[in-house]
Amino acid sequence: MRYSELALRILPQADSSTKVYIASKLARHDHAPPAILSTLARADRVCALLIYEHALNLSAADQIGGARSRDLQCALAVARRKGVSGDITEALIMRREPDIIAALAANESATFSRSGVERIALFARHDEELVAKFSARAEEPLVSAQQFLRCSTLERARLLAAARRERLGSPSEKIRAGSEMSLALRESAQTRNWEAFAKILADQVDLDPRNVTQLLADDGGEPLALMLCMLGVSIEDAVRIFLCCNVPIAHSYARVRALSDIVRDTPAIIAVEMLEAATGRAITAPVLRAAGDLQASDLQTRGAQEDMLRDMQHVGQMTAQASRYNHAAEPATCEPVRSERYERARPGDGVRPPRVKTKSPAAVKSTAVLLRRGA
Repeated sequence: MRYSELALRILPQADSSTKVYIASKLARHDHAPPAILSTLARADRVCALLIYEHALNLSAADQIGGARSRDLQCALAVARRKGVSGDITEALIMRREPDIIAALAANESATFSRSGVERIALFARHDEELVAKFSARAEEPLVSAQQFLRCSTLERARLLAAARRERLGSPSEKIRAGSEMSLALRESAQTRNWEAFAKILADQVDLDPRNVTQLLADDGGEPLALMLCMLGVSIEDAVRIFLCCNVPIAHSYARVRALSDIVRDTPAIIAVEMLEAATGRAITAPVLRAAGDLQASDLQTRGAQEDMLRDMQHVGQMTAQASRYNHAAEPATCEPVRSERYERARPGDGVRPPRVKTKSPAAVKSTAVLLRRGA
């Protein structure tokens, strides 16, 4: 406290070299007085750059101030800080400065909030190298499914992979497009009649043709691949359609291959869920209708099984009652009694064991009666 009081009195009279020297010393100290650091950052630009980047005990308010500073170099210094927190990085990202985004990508110790990384992914969607740097540091996709249409190709692939991983092992309904619909889609694509193509898709998924046309205009092609996927279009027909699309898709082997993989590997229900989240509209796809029919048949089967089980339980109860009644009505019987004894034949004698004679049930009953009478 005494040091801070004395330093705050002397600093206004110190020259620039003295302030830089003090700032370099205090920046390395874990418990440097925040008030002195703030005063140095406001008093001299060189001190500000040094403190914003290296001061260990700089307050969060001062870091926010540096992130929002009009001086781009001060914001870059904050972006290069070791262990910069998510609130600070979000303030830096909202500046939408390419140099700041690049500095954050190079800062491996920086942490990001969920909203911050979504802004990064949307801002840098056309910079594949920059998106790859952020994606390599994240276990989950950087954006949510609602941002599917706005994010980069890499993030779209990560979203689909995460959705497939979540449903791994779950039963999925197989959908196969009809031959007439596949032929109509293929002919419309080959003749570049995209209006008719969009009309066919809109009728199948219960969407407005204008919305389908907007999805078809996407340069990446993933929305088209998801629509073909949820309709059950074969991989061969999908490839023919992709080869007739706009130039960024049709003239790129990598794009056609990636879109074909989406059609082949993505279950139809995942395609429906992804497009519903991206468009904000309910989609009625064949897989949902098939799932509804399957659920109704399952309910009917389950009801029939329950009725059969109740009938079997009723029959079992009736049988048990009849068995108890018959058991009470029948006379008690004894085990057959052996009347003879014989010696066990030794091995090698060639003698067969004698036959065992048993008394008949009537003889057993008469013997029991005589025993009760004392005879």
